[in-house]
Amino acid sequence: MIEWFGDNLWAPWLALALGLLVLEAITLDLLFLMLAVGAGAATTVALAGGEPWLQVLVGCATALLMLGAVRPIALKHLKKGPANQLTNIDRMAGMEAHVLEAITGDSGLAEVDGDTWTARTLDDVRIEPGMTAVVDSVDGATVYLRPAREIKWDDAGPDTLGPHTPRPEGA
Repeated sequence: MIEWFGDNLWAPWLALALGLLVLEAITLDLLFLMLAVGAGAATTVALAGGEPWLQVLVGCATALLMLGAVRPIALKHLKKGPANQLTNIDRMAGMEAHVLEAITGDSGLAEVDGDTWTARTLDDVRIEPGMTAVVDSVDGATVYLRPAREIKWDDAGPDTLGPHTPRPEGA
């Protein structure tokens, strides 16, 4: 059995490359992918009949080159966009929410950006269905809402001037 490995060093290199590819699929960081390419280069040298020291040298050199030259460029292209760009739930703060069920500190449902969320209020406020609220924060699958500020045009008080009301002198 050991003689077989000595004659077929490509097999452990290939197994190492496949194992590193599995790790890469789990982490998605491009680190193990670069190491897998190094193991693939060592596999190629082994299949070509290269000495074991040459397989190790080519595998290590290839992996180091991939880590130093290719990975930074690949990560840069994968993470395009401004550094302060908000994604996913980070962008939800300040978004408008439509209340589906009465929202209290203990229960409620709201629709935000077309998705239904478990909703809660941060204060002892009750937000009724049909009202509009604003997302304050998100924790897991729960949005924390505050009532949206509304202008009630019908409830103009006595100190409110309409567009055609003459202003008193000195105002």
